[in-house]
Amino acid sequence: MGRLHLRYGMIPFGMRTHSRLLCAIVLLGTAGAICGFEALKATVHQETPIISAAAIAAPIQKAAMPEIPALAASPKQARLPMLSVANPVSRVDMLEARMDGSFAEYTYFMTNIDLEAQASAEETKPEQAFSAPAGRPGPEDVFAAVLRDVKPVRSSRIAGMPLAYADFGNDHKAGKPLNVSLSVKQQAEPVSRVALMPKADEVLEEALGGLEVPLAEARRLSAALATSVLHFGDAFEVILANDNDGKHIVMARLQKASGEDTILARVEDQSFQRITKPALYERLKREAIASEQGNVIDADTNATPDLKEETAFAPLLVKKMLAAHVPPKIIVDVVDLAKKNGISAARHDDLAKKINLVFREGSGKRELISVAFKTKDGERKFYRYKLNKTSPAEFFDEKGHSVSKFLLANPVPGGRLGDGFAWRIHPILHVRKHHDGVDYAGPMGSPILAAGDGTVVLISWEPGYGRYVRVRHDQGYFTTYAHIARAAKGLSVGQRVTQGQVIAYVGSTGLSTGPHLYYELRKNNRYLDPTANPLPAGTVLSGNSLEDFRKQADQIEGMTKLIGVSDKAVQAPDHG
Repeated sequence: MGRLHLRYGMIPFGMRTHSRLLCAIVLLGTAGAICGFEALKATVHQETPIISAAAIAAPIQKAAMPEIPALAASPKQARLPMLSVANPVSRVDMLEARMDGSFAEYTYFMTNIDLEAQASAEETKPEQAFSAPAGRPGPEDVFAAVLRDVKPVRSSRIAGMPLAYADFGNDHKAGKPLNVSLSVKQQAEPVSRVALMPKADEVLEEALGGLEVPLAEARRLSAALATSVLHFGDAFEVILANDNDGKHIVMARLQKASGEDTILARVEDQSFQRITKPALYERLKREAIASEQGNVIDADTNATPDLKEETAFAPLLVKKMLAAHVPPKIIVDVVDLAKKNGISAARHDDLAKKINLVFREGSGKRELISVAFKTKDGERKFYRYKLNKTSPAEFFDEKGHSVSKFLLANPVPGGRLGDGFAWRIHPILHVRKHHDGVDYAGPMGSPILAAGDGTVVLISWEPGYGRYVRVRHDQGYFTTYAHIARAAKGLSVGQRVTQGQVIAYVGSTGLSTGPHLYYELRKNNRYLDPTANPLPAGTVLSGNSLEDFRKQADQIEGMTKLIGVSDKAVQAPDHG
């Protein structure tokens, strides 16, 4: 019987040589996938009910979980969508130092008026300004929303604010949950944000005292910040919680002019510790801002202007400011500034392309702070500024020139215009001469007012003028008040006077035919008609006053940016 000899060899892999094996593998895999899919489909049909739209809208009922006290956390709910700001006026609360050294809290508002955009069909009445947007939650609701929006199961609390996985710097490990709660609260306190942008050195403890923060707490914060004084250029913010014990600081942020940024949080031992993650602060600030934007502004206690004159002057501007919820008193001030400063086409609907204005509310008053008219010829900005404690506030342009006051055409209240600025036969000399001023008749002893801000340069007597007072105004022109009975008591050469101040009394001295004022205007050695030249008559700032004004203007610009950031923060999507 012969023997079988086996031969071994290597056959390379190929579609021809291994086709039957490959077909078997593919068929087996396909059959397994189909079986698995059918089994999964059957399971889903048997165990998962169909969810209706009504069921989706209904509150989610969670199954009871075993209680773990050490790891208790708020139940997870649907994420709160960021609030949209229906009110076109943005706001921020500011703490400011008064001239007497005290502090006052003001609410600043900013709005942009676009006169090129199509006007809204819905009219807004003055009394409807600042009505609260419908459906906006109150401060406690907004704060509670933050409690619902914490992702980690384990959380920390800073003065009632859940702070998940906080990083307090080098003293703690990053990502380690820290129990820094003051107490477990069933309902969170409402929070608010207040900012301070000093234009001069301010003691931090005194500023916080203006917010009614306890002195001991203010001192602890000052020590934690390692500074007791805030300087010009610094931006300081605090987020406050208001509970039964009063106001307390939840978090604070100091951004120095040098760029250094410090964020602190109050912890359970009442001390303040540094936070190295700004997102945690920004999150709480955003909720505080959202609460602020929803607040209702109290109606004016004073009579509301009817705005008829302003509407006749600039109807579209008035309509759009009302639609933007700008108070009528502020509208009057804005239109008045446009009138006085010859803003192009002020009597037509194209007064300016865009207008940005900032106004504030505090101490029972509303005041326009700044306005910028953006026209085709460029931008003109005006800022409110108070020169000293006794002088009234005025508006100044960016160069420090007053734009609120213009030369009085008649310095004698109720005075009757007599001979004007023209050629005439002199009533005493009986010669033809040009009358270089105007006459205002009035009862003997009637008060004469300074036609504008300036400095007294002469109190004298001349044969023609009789007794007279001459004032040099900041813009370089002079006014003369002649035939007076006497100068005001205490008036002296070199004294600073303001528009409307009594400087003399009507008389009939010199070449005069009866009691009246001879009112003269001279500029660059030329006589001008004071009734036909609406010259600026306010103060032109210089020296220390100009420097102080520029600081305040910078401060207003900083607040404008801060309000703008606040507005963006409210409307920004939450990615936390």
